[in-house]
Amino acid sequence: MLKILFILFPIVAFAAETPAEQLFHDLETVKTIDREIHDKLPLVVNSQLQGGYFTMPSARTYDAGVLGFGFSYLPPYRLWNLGFQFFDHIETTGNYWIFHGITEGNFGHLGFGDDAERAANVKFILLRKTDGIPFLPEFALGWNDFLGSCRFNSFYVVATQEFLKANLEASLGWGTGRIHGVFGGLAWSPWRKMSNVLKGLSFAVEYDANNYKKHGTEHHEGREINTRFNVGVQYNIYDLFRLTAHTLRGRDVGANIAFTYNLGESKGLYPKIYDPPLYSAPVDQEPLGIVRSREEFAQQMAYAFKEQGIDLYDVRLVPHSSGKDALWLKLINIRYREEEIVREKIEHVLGTLMPENMAKCTVVVEADGVLVHEYHFRTEDLKRFCENKLGPDEFRIIAPLHNVTTAPDLYESSRLYRRTKPIWLLTLRPWMKSFFGSSQGKFKYEVGLSLGPEGYLFDQIYYSLYGSWTFKSSVQKLSDRDFLNPSRLLIVRTDALRYNQSNSLHLDQAFLQKSWNMGKGWFSRLAAGYFETAYAGVAAEALYYPVKFNWAIGFEAATLLKREYFGIGFQRKVKKLTDTGYKRFPYTGLQYFVDFYYEYKPFNLEFKASVGQFLARDKGVRFDVARVFPSGLRVGLWYTLTNAGDMVNGHRYYDKGFSITLPLDVFLNKSSRTRVGYGMSAWLRDCGAKAMTGKELYQTVYYERFNPKPLLY
Repeated sequence: MLKILFILFPIVAFAAETPAEQLFHDLETVKTIDREIHDKLPLVVNSQLQGGYFTMPSARTYDAGVLGFGFSYLPPYRLWNLGFQFFDHIETTGNYWIFHGITEGNFGHLGFGDDAERAANVKFILLRKTDGIPFLPEFALGWNDFLGSCRFNSFYVVATQEFLKANLEASLGWGTGRIHGVFGGLAWSPWRKMSNVLKGLSFAVEYDANNYKKHGTEHHEGREINTRFNVGVQYNIYDLFRLTAHTLRGRDVGANIAFTYNLGESKGLYPKIYDPPLYSAPVDQEPLGIVRSREEFAQQMAYAFKEQGIDLYDVRLVPHSSGKDALWLKLINIRYREEEIVREKIEHVLGTLMPENMAKCTVVVEADGVLVHEYHFRTEDLKRFCENKLGPDEFRIIAPLHNVTTAPDLYESSRLYRRTKPIWLLTLRPWMKSFFGSSQGKFKYEVGLSLGPEGYLFDQIYYSLYGSWTFKSSVQKLSDRDFLNPSRLLIVRTDALRYNQSNSLHLDQAFLQKSWNMGKGWFSRLAAGYFETAYAGVAAEALYYPVKFNWAIGFEAATLLKREYFGIGFQRKVKKLTDTGYKRFPYTGLQYFVDFYYEYKPFNLEFKASVGQFLARDKGVRFDVARVFPSGLRVGLWYTLTNAGDMVNGHRYYDKGFSITLPLDVFLNKSSRTRVGYGMSAWLRDCGAKAMTGKELYQTVYYERFNPKPLLY
């Protein structure tokens, strides 16, 4: 027995792993699991731009931030598709179904053409492979066409499993509604790991559970079924373009084309090669005095900041309790969208040029004529930062953002430099308006150019004066009346077409605005003039939005006059439909709201609730929710509940829609603060209508403090 133990002991001892060996073994295991989680098959999408096959969905989806467009030839339908991925686990798509060959019953004879249906779809992915459990199938549930007339409504649950070694995925699901019963699909991507042109080719087959025969609103030419198995191929080009061809019901051939791009996570189509590098030379920390004059120092600072894309407007020398002097600077950021970048630029300029005999420097940042926040930098910290003895995260903790304090008194300070804001800056930009569902065609549009100056009067009062020229329009012969569902509210917004039809030239804006930072996180503004094409008046706003807060509260009110359809005059009366026809009533618009804002920083979600009175004198609340992505892309939804009692197709209608705001520098090779936006309501109605009243305080402050990633203070 002792001999056996003597022989086995070296073997057991040799086989036992040391702590170091166990660590490397664990790291290798983690690496293997991580590789399996992120290794994935090409995403196959269906004719509705959903993760799926040809007509059926799967549990797979896009990554957050992906925006997609597409067209599907799906006999007897034609589909225009739009999709956006708000989160990794929420897929949203919209479809515009055209019933090919079936004239729209109400307005087809007027030129609307084929019948059509708008559909909104949402899919919640409850379990994704990237959640860390790769051996379990992905699982999702979804609703198709859950808003409006719901002619293609379905609810479904589906599970999808990837078999990476076989380059195969399989889905199995169940649905109710148009998708009726069990469905499934297979997709095979045999050459996905190769570098040749076949890499993006996938073959797929699905069992189609759409209830073509008994679904009441189905196209009559789409009810015949020879087989429920559809087969076809999809070709994925650089994960941007997807081309699909497949059989349909054993009777037709369908085809799709889709473009998808992760706009939310994009760093731009081009590298920012024209952005200046961080300021580093010449280094001049000579004290102010005989060798380095005040005028020389001020010019050095102005030039350095200008080179960095930041304008210096005021430099003052103020006494400090330490016996040394201190600096007070006012800057305007004209180039960058992120506060973190602006701060970094400021730190390097100050750290390189700050005189040694200064105790500290206060830097105030202004935007849209209002002081937004300030920084307090000690000279010793700036020096340590430039010597790489203090990291950027440590520096941010030592010198965080502050609410703006009182500017130094001119009698107690010495002004070294002052620059006035430009009186005018000419801006030229394109614009577009779109209208869906008019009686004389499915899609109507206007495109043109806006031109005009903006600037500051007396260095304090902001003004905006610009007009627009329409060079192409398809709305000239449209009526502003909804014949099927005429509005019975005061006509405050549904006559928007009349302004576009009046003349190709419009005065869009001509207003003045003065804003104040009242200290301790309080802001206010007054504005007066022509705010938009339809309204002019006087507006006031107050906002409480301290630094470091992820919430704000404000109050806004405006009294407004409705503009004439042509010229700069005003309508003293507006139309309203009564039981005896249209009548005109005296009208002065009054809108007022208490606004609540909240930002959930981990997901960069913005929430806003506005409670008050709208233009048509209906009272209620409007909810806005939006997600802001690292690229600066902002995608939002809104929903309004009021007591208007507006009826559409026999149901009470509440205003709702979506908006997209995109930073222009995504398409440029340099940074830019300019944003372009687009928004659309589900239906153009008078309920929940609100007029523009100038530059909103919250947007000004929020965008000046914007950082795509949560920062520690």
